[in-house]
Amino acid sequence: MQHFTTAEDVANELCVLLQEAQKVYLHEVLECGKQYWRYVDDFVNCHRYIECNDAVCRNCHEMNIHIVKILLTEYSEIVSSSFTHDSLSFEKCMVLKQMYDSSVPPQATEVHSLSTLMRTPPLSFGCKITAEQMAGITACADTYHLFCVSVLTVKDMQNLLYCEKGFCIQVNNIRLLAILFDALLENRFIQLNWQSILSKGHFLRSKDGKRFTTLIRNFG
Repeated sequence: MQHFTTAEDVANELCVLLQEAQKVYLHEVLECGKQYWRYVDDFVNCHRYIECNDAVCRNCHEMNIHIVKILLTEYSEIVSSSFTHDSLSFEKCMVLKQMYDSSVPPQATEVHSLSTLMRTPPLSFGCKITAEQMAGITACADTYHLFCVSVLTVKDMQNLLYCEKGFCIQVNNIRLLAILFDALLENRFIQLNWQSILSKGHFLRSKDGKRFTTLIRNFG
């Protein structure tokens, strides 16, 4: 049972909560397809209480779970991106805490209300790719001229695989690109729903540049 005697104890518990939130997000939302807003509600409700009657401990925990809830709702895009890019160190958790402390959350408009944002989580392939692996994937895609660019950069590939908002690239060879994505799935670099994510994100344009395109999964 956690006892909060110092500010460091409070920060450590917040870090543990965020790390657990990341673990649950990757499994329930990305792997199992749970609605993002339900994930937030369930996570907060499952971690709301602690087995401690000390008022100080209970208040500190309540403050931390409130911080987690605000980060998951008002900063959903930033936090979800952090969850899918890497494991959360204590330092990264404190960066999120600093964002909570010092920044003004995005204001929800009539069309994009907070409820809508929570029900529509940021697009993600759930990538688990090291820098070395990303360089190898880029080299492979460049060698087979999968895209209509003179030289494919690692940044291009990162933007595609990490679903960078607004990013779009013209496809030179749809069949080979589908084979590449199947290989990424087979090696557990991306999630099963990659085809749906590509379609929703409009990340790919046809070779003539006139329309968005998607890929047909290779079953051969």
